[in-house]
Amino acid sequence: MVTRQRLLGGGVLAVAVIAAAVAAWYVLTGGDGAAPADAALGPLEDRTAEIGKPAPDFALLDARDGANVHRLSDYRGKVVVLNWFASWCAPCEREMPDFEQAWRQAPDRIVVLGVNLQEPQERAKAMLERLGVTFPAVLDSDGSVARAYRITGMPTTFFIDEAGVIRSAGAGLVTPETLRSELAKLGVELQPWE
Repeated sequence: MVTRQRLLGGGVLAVAVIAAAVAAWYVLTGGDGAAPADAALGPLEDRTAEIGKPAPDFALLDARDGANVHRLSDYRGKVVVLNWFASWCAPCEREMPDFEQAWRQAPDRIVVLGVNLQEPQERAKAMLERLGVTFPAVLDSDGSVARAYRITGMPTTFFIDEAGVIRSAGAGLVTPETLRSELAKLGVELQPWE
């Protein structure tokens, strides 16, 4: 009889746990069966970045508001300068004002998309504000997109053409001359800046 009561008690506990899980899912999805909003974040394709191949698409949260979602594919039709950065990275800090200058010169032709690697949103936002950069920036909070792009050091920058194909990439500081040269190869001519 004791065994039967324990079995019955265990069954009731299992049903309660399942019911709680279903209730939590219902609350998180708003009752429509869809996944929570952040479930779609990260790589949207199961492949890695290669020069001469389409850039793997991803969806990440905005670094300034932590809410809006940016997808790389949102910028198809423009040349994309995709740049991984972190607040502790001195070369990142040095090159970001140059990326801002390029973006301001040709906002209809290029987009600079900064990708903060695994830092809290507040830290990424503070860096962007301190440097006065206004180009779009996103949060790769778990590093999953960095893995798809094989990021091994920072800064790392990819130059992606208007069709979404990676044309060049490299780790380390991008000088203004290199930035202008890489963009010129993609048909975007910029004036020098100080």
